Amino acid sequence: MKCTSLLRGLVAILFLCGVAFPICAQVKTPSRKAVKEYRKALEAYRFLAPDIAIGHLESAIQRSPEFAEALFLKAQIYQEMDHPNREEALALALQVDATMFPHGWVTLAEIQWELGKYDEGLQSLDRLEHIYAGQLSDEAETRRAWVNAGLTFASQALRQDDRGVEAKAVVGGLNTDAMEYYGAFDLSGTRMVLTRSGLASEEERMSPGVMGGEDFFESFLSPDGSWSTPIPLLGVNTSLNEGAPTLSGDGKTMVFTACATPRDGYGPRRGKGSCDLFESSWDESTQRWSLGKNLGAPNSAGWESQPALSADGNMLVFASAVKGQKQFSDLVVCYRLDGGGWSSPRKLPGLINTPYTEESPFLHPDGKTLYFSSDGHPGFGQLDVFMSKLQKDGTWGEPLNLGRGVNSPGKDNSLMVMPRGGLAMFATTQVSGNLDFWQVELPEEVKPIEVAMLKGVVRDAKTGRALNAEVTIVDLSTGQTMSRTSSGGEQGFVVPLPGLGSYSFEASADGYLFGMNTYEQGGGMDLNRTPFVQIELMPIEVGQSFTLEAIQFESGLAKLSSRYQAGCARLAQWMLDNPGVKIQVIGHTDNVGSAPFNAALSYDRASAVRTFLTSRNVEESRIETSGKGSSQPIAKNETEEGRSINRRVEVVILD
Repeated sequence: MKCTSLLRGLVAILFLCGVAFPICAQVKTPSRKAVKEYRKALEAYRFLAPDIAIGHLESAIQRSPEFAEALFLKAQIYQEMDHPNREEALALALQVDATMFPHGWVTLAEIQWELGKYDEGLQSLDRLEHIYAGQLSDEAETRRAWVNAGLTFASQALRQDDRGVEAKAVVGGLNTDAMEYYGAFDLSGTRMVLTRSGLASEEERMSPGVMGGEDFFESFLSPDGSWSTPIPLLGVNTSLNEGAPTLSGDGKTMVFTACATPRDGYGPRRGKGSCDLFESSWDESTQRWSLGKNLGAPNSAGWESQPALSADGNMLVFASAVKGQKQFSDLVVCYRLDGGGWSSPRKLPGLINTPYTEESPFLHPDGKTLYFSSDGHPGFGQLDVFMSKLQKDGTWGEPLNLGRGVNSPGKDNSLMVMPRGGLAMFATTQVSGNLDFWQVELPEEVKPIEVAMLKGVVRDAKTGRALNAEVTIVDLSTGQTMSRTSSGGEQGFVVPLPGLGSYSFEASADGYLFGMNTYEQGGGMDLNRTPFVQIELMPIEVGQSFTLEAIQFESGLAKLSSRYQAGCARLAQWMLDNPGVKIQVIGHTDNVGSAPFNAALSYDRASAVRTFLTSRNVEESRIETSGKGSSQPIAKNETEEGRSINRRVEVVILD
C-alpha cells in the first residue's frame, strides 16, 4: 500500500503554514519558540533529513502540546518511515484538530488496516462521516471506498472463521540464519531454485558460486519430506543482486530479475530500466547456468520483476511498473516468438489488475491457475495472496483471497504451489525474524488442478536415433493446445499433464512425417507416477504410408464429428509446412455391411478428410482420394477390437 499518497494534501497545508503561519486554525496559539522549531523541522524535511526534522518537532510539541501542524507533520514523517508509533501519532493529531485534515481519518483507517485493527479502522471511517460534511473529491472517495472494502472484508472474514489454515515451517535444512525467499519449482516438485541473501557464515560466503548480495541457490526434496541445505548455482550469480527466479517445467530455462545500481549499473549484463528480466539456460556439458541474456521487448525504461514462466517456457507473466519501482505495478503477459525472442507485454486481460499494486505472480503448471499478491482487492492488510482462474474466453476471473494462514495484515507474497496438489510454500518473517519458507495446505476452493509430469523422447522410426523435434500437447476434448516444447535428443522433453482427460502428443521434425500418440490421463494414484511416451517419426519417402490417428466420424457415417479432429488438424499443418508433398488419402472399413456400401463409405470418408484439408488452405491438387472398403484388413474382423483397427484412414506419400 502507498499510504503516504493519502497525505499529499496535508503536505501542502503544512508547507503553506510554514510560510504564512497565521492563516492556519489552531486550538491554542503555539509559542514563538515552538513555531521556530517547527519551521526548522520543515526545512529539514525539505532536505530529506527526517530524523533531524523529528528532533525539532519533538521540541516544538514539548513547548506547545496542542500544536496541530507539528503533530500532523510528525505523523506524516512517521508514516513515511513506517514507524511503529505511526498510528498513535496520527490519532493524536486528529484528536487535537481534525478539522485541519479531516481526510486523515482515512489515512488512520488504512494504518489500522495494515496493523490488523479492522474494527478500529471502520470506526475511524465513521468519524470522518460524522465530522466532515463536505463532499470528497473523486480520488479521495475512491481511496476511502478502497480502505473501507478491505476493512469490511477482513472484519467479516474473522467473524466467519477465526481459525484459518495452519502454516508451519518447512522441514530440513532449507531455512537458515540467512534470508530465503522468492523460489521456483521444476515440474517434479522436488527441486527448488530460490533467492538467498544475508549469509552470516564466512564458510558459506566463500563457497563456489556465492558472489555476494542476492544469489541463487537450489534445494532438493527428500523422500522423507525434508528439504536439503541450499547450494549455490554456478555461472549465473554475480557480485550484484539477482532474484525472483522462475523455471520452465524441465528445469533447464530460468527467467530472473536483475537490478541496476548507481555505481555499477547492471555489471556484466546490459539492461534498460531500474530492474530488467533476463533468461539463463542450463548447459548439461559444463553443469553451469549461463550468465543471462536480457529479454528485450518485455523490458522498459521502468521496472520489471517477479517473473512467472509457464511450464512449456512459452508464456511469461510478470510485474511491471513502467514509471519506476516506486509506482503501482500491474501484471502483464508476453509470449515467446518463433525466433526465440519475446513479444511486447500487455496487461493480463480480466479482473486481476486494479489501480493499486499487483505483483509476485505464480503460474501453476496446470496453465489455468494464477496466484498473485495485491493490495487492490479486499484483503487482510498491506499485500494479500489471491488466486484467479483462466476463463474460456481467455480472460482471468474474479480473484479469491487465500484466507488466513497464508494472508496476514502484513505483506504476503512469493507464494508457490506444488505441481501435484494443494501444498503451498511462501516466504515469511514469522518466528525467526528472517525470511524463511513455510508451507500450508490450501483450502479446496483455491487449489489448482493436480498436474502429473510426463516425460518422452522423439526417435527416428527406422534407426532409433533420438531427434530434435517440436512436441505439442493438445486436449482432445477441446482442441486447446496445452503446451508446446522442444525435445532435445536423448534428453527428450518434459511436459505437465493437468487433470483427467484425453490428450494427443504431436511431434514434428524437418525431413520427417509428423507423429502422433494419444494418452489418457487418469486420476488418483495415476497422478503419482511419471509416465513416459516415445514418439517415432518416419522419414519422408515416396510410398511411405501411415494411419491417421485421432480422427472421429459420426457413427456409421462419412461425416466428421463435431469434436476436435486432432489427426486432420495435424495433417493439414504438416502439409502446409511441407508444400512440396502430395498425398493419397485412403478410406478403409470393417466387414460389417455389404461390400458396395463399405466401398462407398470408405471413399466418402477419405473425401471428408480432403475437404477438411482444403478448408485449412491445403491445395486440392495435392490430395488424391480412394476407398478400399473392407478389402484390405490389417486385423481380424471377428472381434470388436479388430474391427475398430480396420476402420481407419490411411495416408500415402505420393511425391
